[in-house]
Amino acid sequence: MKKIMKFIKYTVIITIVLLITALLFPTWTSHIKGNNSVSVLEQVKINGSNHEVMIRGKDKDNPVIIFVHGGPGCSEIPYASKYQNLLENNFTVVNYDQRASGKSYHFFEDYSNLSSDLLVDDLLALT
Repeated sequence: MKKIMKFIKYTVIITIVLLITALLFPTWTSHIKGNNSVSVLEQVKINGSNHEVMIRGKDKDNPVIIFVHGGPGCSEIPYASKYQNLLENNFTVVNYDQRASGKSYHFFEDYSNLSSDLLVDDLLALT
């Protein structure tokens, strides 16, 4: 019984530490070496709502590719490092979490007006 209580105690402590860490240290994107490189993960206000974008590339002056995932609902940002490394050499890649998707989802925001037209308006505003 003592071992079980000890296990539960440590599990609760670890969970609390992880939650506090997640709140105090938001997600990030790894740095790209180079004087003209870019590697940022930030929120931008688009049509009155905060949207998350990750911008990465070895040279800011390269052509821009905006990656819009199939959403709404799912983010591709966590998987970007698996498939976009080569693209970052020749392009500036913008990974865009659409409204109500991934890090652009906000618990208290009203999404009753979510439509394809609104998502297109958001993307045009982003560009």
